Amino acid sequence: MLSNPLALIAEITHRCPLHCVYCSNPLQMAAAKSELSTEEWLRVFRQAEELGVLHVHLTGGEPLARADLTELIVGAHAANLYTNLITSGIGLSTGRLTALVNAGLDHIQLSFQDSREDAANSIAGTRAHAHKVELAKAIRKHRVAFTVNLVVHRQNLDHLSEMISFIEQLEPDRMEIAHAQYYGWALQNRAALLPTKAQLDKAVGIVAAAESRLAGKIRIDSVVPDYYRRGNSGNGIRKRVQSFSGMDLARVVGLSSFQGRRMDAGALPQLRSSRGRFRRV
Repeated sequence: MLSNPLALIAEITHRCPLHCVYCSNPLQMAAAKSELSTEEWLRVFRQAEELGVLHVHLTGGEPLARADLTELIVGAHAANLYTNLITSGIGLSTGRLTALVNAGLDHIQLSFQDSREDAANSIAGTRAHAHKVELAKAIRKHRVAFTVNLVVHRQNLDHLSEMISFIEQLEPDRMEIAHAQYYGWALQNRAALLPTKAQLDKAVGIVAAAESRLAGKIRIDSVVPDYYRRGNSGNGIRKRVQSFSGMDLARVVGLSSFQGRRMDAGALPQLRSSRGRFRRV
């Protein structure tokens, strides 16, 4: 029998300004009007504390889309939860960043799509890369832990060494090299995203070399695609996943998986489009 979960993944919204081709949002997204209220989330955080949860990961969608994010962080901090914001950075000004840190934010995970601006913007479906670079500089001015998350796939894996060097210049505490996981929109675009076995084998060697070179400076975590993973990938943390509409999605050991579970269909308009070989949210 599993003991209490250690981390709460709080999926507080599906709203997002990006249109990433590997987005993990459900194909049928729930409407903003079905999001839990501020007070409901604060109650969830208090209940999480009672269960012995230590960390809360505020994610989405884009959690910055919620106007009450500062209040949610205050509540999570009051519940003695180590609070991590998982974000694209879009919607985060320097002033709002300061407010979130002052509210009790402990950690920021900022996502990047590539080291090359044009390629990054193409994958994201919007011009976001330059803002992310400037935001990374602003984050380093605060006493907050900083992770850079890089999603890799067939389209960018061949210049992984370049991307690692790019991230190194941003001076994060931690670097996460995360292969796209094939559910949601990534599954729809799998043919264009899934790397070859040769690409993956080469990438594993590049990551191992970077881990050795950056030991003691930047921690590197790497997650390989489900299709190639053997055994546990090293992310063996007990988690409880709570969707913004209140659905308790999973209590898992290892990586969370939403496969096989459906969110309630919402009233958001269909935002899928065909750009070249990709389908997008």
